[in-house]
Amino acid sequence: MTSILVVDDHPFFLHGFSQYLEATHDYEVDTALSVDEAIAKMDASRPDLAMLDVTMHGGGGLRVLRHMRLHYPHVPAMFLTVHIDPEQTIEAMRLGIKGIALKDSDPEVIIKGMTTILAGGKWFERGVTEPALQYSVDKPSRAVRSDDLLTKREMEIVELVCLGLRNRQIADRCSLTEGTVKIHLNSVYRKLGVASRAELIVKREGMRSVKTSA
Repeated sequence: MTSILVVDDHPFFLHGFSQYLEATHDYEVDTALSVDEAIAKMDASRPDLAMLDVTMHGGGGLRVLRHMRLHYPHVPAMFLTVHIDPEQTIEAMRLGIKGIALKDSDPEVIIKGMTTILAGGKWFERGVTEPALQYSVDKPSRAVRSDDLLTKREMEIVELVCLGLRNRQIADRCSLTEGTVKIHLNSVYRKLGVASRAELIVKREGMRSVKTSA
C-alpha cells in the first residue's frame, strides 16, 4: 500500500484531507502537525510521498524539504499550500520539489498531481509556476550587451544544468575541471542576472518559451 505523509499545522485541514485520501484512494496516510514532528516521522518511516505545507512555523515545508534532500533524496515531496511566493517556488525547485498544488484546487486535481509524482513525474499548477517565471524575468539585471551573449561552451553547460547534472558530472561530460565549470557558471549567472541553478532553469525555460512563440 502506498504510504503518504501529510504535514500541516492546521488540524482541520490536516485531518479532513487525510480522511479524504484514506476514504477515496488506496493510501496509508500518516500526519504531522509541525516541522519537528514531520522530520521525526520521516526519520522513523520513510513514506512513498510527503505532502508538505509551506507556511508552517519553524521553517515550514522548505525546512522539511531540506532535511529530505540531505537524508532521503529519493523520497518525492509535493507542496500543498494556500499561497507560495515566487522566491519560495524557485527555492523549492532548487531543492528538488516534485510538485506544487494549491489547497483550493479540486481534490481530484491534487490526487492527479500525487499520482503523477508517484509514477516518477512532476506536477506543478500554472498558477504557481507562472509567477515564478515572471519574477525571474522581471528581476532587475543589467542590460545584456552583444559581448555578453553566452558562448557555445556556456550554452552547453546551461543545457546540462537544466538536465539536472551537478558540477562534477558536467566537468566529466565536457572534459573540464570542476573549477572551470564553476567559472563558466559564474559568467552565465552574471550575464543572465540570476543567482542560483533554480533561477537559471526558470530563466532558460522562459527563453525557450519566447523563442518558440516568436
